[in-house]
Amino acid sequence: MTRRLSRFWVCLVVIVIAGFGLRVASMALWAPTKVPDAALLDCPHYKIYLCGDAVYYHDAANLLADGKGFVDPYRYLYGAKEQVPLANGTTVEVVTPIGHLEPTAGHPPVYVMYLGVFSALGLRSVQAHQVASILLGSASIVLAGLLGRSWRDERTGLIAAFLTAVYANIWINDTAVMSETAAIFFTFVATIFGLRFVRNPSRKNAAIFAAAGAFAALSRAELVLFVPILAAVVLWRAPLRWRERFLRYAIAGVVCCAVLAPWVIRNNIVMHERVTLSDGSGTVMVQANCDETYYGAHLGYWSLPCGYPQPFGPNGELLDESQRDVVVRERATSYISSHKARLVTVVIPARIGRLWGLYEPLEQIRLDIGEGRPSIPAKLGFLQYVILAPAALAGAVIQWRRREPVLVVGLWAVLATVTAATAFGTTRYRTAAEVSIVMFAAITIEALWLVVQRRRNSSVSPNAGVDEFVATS
Repeated sequence: MTRRLSRFWVCLVVIVIAGFGLRVASMALWAPTKVPDAALLDCPHYKIYLCGDAVYYHDAANLLADGKGFVDPYRYLYGAKEQVPLANGTTVEVVTPIGHLEPTAGHPPVYVMYLGVFSALGLRSVQAHQVASILLGSASIVLAGLLGRSWRDERTGLIAAFLTAVYANIWINDTAVMSETAAIFFTFVATIFGLRFVRNPSRKNAAIFAAAGAFAALSRAELVLFVPILAAVVLWRAPLRWRERFLRYAIAGVVCCAVLAPWVIRNNIVMHERVTLSDGSGTVMVQANCDETYYGAHLGYWSLPCGYPQPFGPNGELLDESQRDVVVRERATSYISSHKARLVTVVIPARIGRLWGLYEPLEQIRLDIGEGRPSIPAKLGFLQYVILAPAALAGAVIQWRRREPVLVVGLWAVLATVTAATAFGTTRYRTAAEVSIVMFAAITIEALWLVVQRRRNSSVSPNAGVDEFVATS
């Protein structure tokens, strides 16, 4: 037992080192190295500059380390100057000066806090944050191995770790300085403790699982549904009295809310409007629900110009993030109400198709590159996905037929699909589902390994040595 365990850990360490080296090589070959002097809206120079959300995470982490708190890095570092039309027909110029401090809840805090620790230690450059992300991504390889070993066996764990190490749709996030790195890490954590809860839904395991799921939600807000859904299904099936079921569900809910509470309370103290995990839902809705994304070239995707004009007060005064989000959410809701049939019959299927590479996959690769993903890793990730996705489907069937836990690993794919259907379709939104893909694919590869081994063993007759002797005599 000890020897086999040692062999597992030796192999896992080798895989982690290889995965770390691959990520460092990707950083050297394709990763951006600079922060732009002004906000990049369409990422035209992604090979050189961070852009979009990556700028947010990088700069927000440095500002957090400087004691500014969670503030909007774009307005603080770049300022703004806009011509704002008023209701009386006149236009005023609204200037947001550089250094403007505005509280932000545009993204959940975990990834910014993680990078902020490195910034506080003086590691503030783009490259430093990329290395920090690579370390976190490498830790995910370890977690994949542990999850596979717990779910099936050591061989499955090593296969899952290897797939996590080499699958470009996972490691591409590390050098891009995107929160998906943290989301994948905490998805693995939540799945590991979720599996323990499935097999032993004790009060202690309910609490630990809920805490892990809450941290996943603090990396990407849509992952918050993992805990209540899985806990409900597990406890419904558990051979417990109803009182105990409700008690353990309540424990999970209380612990999850307790972990989320500091961030949610902070948001509702500093913002004018009610905010939970983030205040970006309105922005997503308005950019994903417009003529361009319903009838144009970006069907099922998003379009930045759809968010214009930026909301201001009646006299051109600045609004905070939560107030702006309310305005654009109302604008998006109005558009949706006028195009319900198109949304249900065309747009949502296109969104889900984009997520899973079934609708305009080549165009989606180009759009992913336009968001800041390096070209070669983005294309490699798609090719790997084409191979792994069918294997993952087969793995889900195999585990179901074995009567092994499936929902705890597969639920992430369901949540990703719901997110795309309600927001827009993009490869990034498949982040948590990539964990499902590598784990189920590992099951299939391990099953094929067993089939090959059995056929090899059955091809050798027990009397092969005697028969050969007789034949040669």
